[in-house]
Amino acid sequence: MALGPTLTIRDVRDCQRALQRMAHAGAARLDAHALRVVDTAGLQLLLAAGRAAQRRGQRLALTGAAELLRGAAESLGLTAELDAVLELSA
Repeated sequence: MALGPTLTIRDVRDCQRALQRMAHAGAARLDAHALRVVDTAGLQLLLAAGRAAQRRGQRLALTGAAELLRGAAESLGLTAELDAVLELSA
């Protein structure tokens, strides 16, 4: 699944539905190359999806936007959780 350029509170509902469909299909990889803006709600959604993947015995992997997501997590004090539930790569 590919994320769009924004993952904000306005996008969370649609993204959550897409993540649920992805999970039901057994996938655990997101393409975040297009992602340019993420807010608290967007980061929370990704962390929740990562925790859900862990419960299924998977690790949610995101390619692209690693610096953006790390910066958002750092500003919210969620760096440890981000590292615990998501696999980020460039």
